[in-house]
Amino acid sequence: MKNLIKLSALAGLSVLAVGCASTSDLEAVRAEAQSAKATANQALATANEAKSIAMDTNEKLSRMFKKSMYK
Repeated sequence: MKNLIKLSALAGLSVLAVGCASTSDLEAVRAEAQSAKATANQALATANEAKSIAMDTNEKLSRMFKKSMYK
């Protein structure tokens, strides 16, 4: 019975020690994830801008082609 209590206490202390260490690690991971999300959002905005420019260019080329066909 005493061994069971000692093992339970030891397990409880180890869980608390690991929990404290992982809390700071969790904050570091959370900050890195936020940075990655900001970078991804910036990349998405750039991609959307490029898509818009490509669509405008495609439309202009289509109009030019149609005009050349009528001449």
